[in-house]
Amino acid sequence: MLGSQALETAIGLALLFFVAATAASTIVEVVARLLGKRSKNLEAGIEAMLGGDATGPNALTDAVEVFKGTSVYSAACAAAGKSFIAKNAKNPSYLSAKAFADGVCEMLVRGDEVRALDTLPVNLQKRLRPLALEARGDLISIKSGLERWFDETMQRTEGAYKRWATSVLFVVGLLLAVGGNVSTVHVAEQLWQSPVTREAVVDAASKVVSQGAPPSQLNNVAATTNQLQVLSLPIGWDQTQRGSWHSVWWEPWKWGPSRTGTFAGWLLTALLIMLGAPFWYDLLTRLVPLRSSGTRPPVAADDPASATRAGLASARSPDAGTRVVEPAPATPARRSRQRASSPPPGRDKAQASLATALGAAATE
Repeated sequence: MLGSQALETAIGLALLFFVAATAASTIVEVVARLLGKRSKNLEAGIEAMLGGDATGPNALTDAVEVFKGTSVYSAACAAAGKSFIAKNAKNPSYLSAKAFADGVCEMLVRGDEVRALDTLPVNLQKRLRPLALEARGDLISIKSGLERWFDETMQRTEGAYKRWATSVLFVVGLLLAVGGNVSTVHVAEQLWQSPVTREAVVDAASKVVSQGAPPSQLNNVAATTNQLQVLSLPIGWDQTQRGSWHSVWWEPWKWGPSRTGTFAGWLLTALLIMLGAPFWYDLLTRLVPLRSSGTRPPVAADDPASATRAGLASARSPDAGTRVVEPAPATPARRSRQRASSPPPGRDKAQASLATALGAAATE
């Protein structure tokens, strides 16, 4: 009983955090699109790759603008969506490694001539010089090196975006926790003490898991949030709670143990939301089957004790096809057993084969 109670409480908390993390992630993605965050990071990465001052005569002073003027980047800008806030509304959010390599090769050509390496920016020059020496005139090898360089740079750029998104996700999660009065401590206490609430939340979690992919639209998140409120979870503000917090909100020294615990629950909710909706959905898909029917048994091919696994092992044996079994000496006892196991006239071949196999197994 205690194990079931703990498991159902964990399922209820996982469902709550999944819904809250989905809502927070959706809001963060909307903010990122409005601000053009991904396009800014892409532009910053390209500037880092093509930046630096050139030293030779006829130096290419602004390689980034020349790259933006290529047909590859112009096509990516034409396909990009618009932002209502960001100035770089037409800049693409993503660019493939192949497009970057094609764009660099295009910017290296000026008229009918190829730009000299010493006229290029320092960063691009440092990368192109060893690539040109190794390629020995092979354009495919040069493009391959540029593509690897771009992928490595974009991995670092994506890491910077994830750090920004995680920070914003905590702020959004805290706002959702405070605005919706979603305290992990109070929700866990309610789930632990109320069997009816646990049963209802577990049923809702089973429905979410059975739907397949997690919801990503705001209307789905709102519907699931309303469902959580219907399940009598202690979330949301009522008149009494608003009145009790209104007078002491800006005076933490007057909160007392109950309000301090509530605030700690808000912080814990925001921290757990930072794990992301995919994490909580994956946890739900693991916990719900444990509660409903226990651990799922392995299929026959994965079960070491199954006949299917034994047959596969014998088939993969290197000498399975060349093994020669010497016939055993025909003793009187063995001849009598063989006569007893031989099928009578009229029996079908399948039954005869089964009888022969079972008889051979019994004599071993």
